Amino acid sequence: MFITKHGLNYYVAFKKMEFENNYFQNLYSIDFWEVDNKKFTKDNAIEATIIEIIFDFFKVFPNVLLHYVCDSMDNKQNFRTKLFDNWYNKSINEGFSKLDINYEIPNETIKYKLEFIFKSEFYDLNEVGEKTNSQLEEFSSYKPN
Repeated sequence: MFITKHGLNYYVAFKKMEFENNYFQNLYSIDFWEVDNKKFTKDNAIEATIIEIIFDFFKVFPNVLLHYVCDSMDNKQNFRTKLFDNWYNKSINEGFSKLDINYEIPNETIKYKLEFIFKSEFYDLNEVGEKTNSQLEEFSSYKPN
């Protein structure tokens, strides 16, 4: 957690995702939010702090496959995606790769944008895309008994 100069409380959380697929054994999700849901003017220090927290996480866990999901439930997914993309593009991301995948569950109206960030020395961009799409197909075709 960190507190902005305007007194807003932010959490940044990393969660290890559990999959039977060994390729995703180091998959973590990142989530961040302002605790009290207060609105305030733009504060560039928030962006810089979250970017620093993400890259500090990679220093400790260099072989992580980090993902962030934007969904369309509140119609703010495009804003979130653009914000995350801008943060990544402004960061010193040499040696990192970023992959975006659009995903829709058949017969549902919710759309997802999956974004992955990882160190290029541990993962190949094309392979991450192929493995992710394969896993998403498996999820989509799952039919409970």
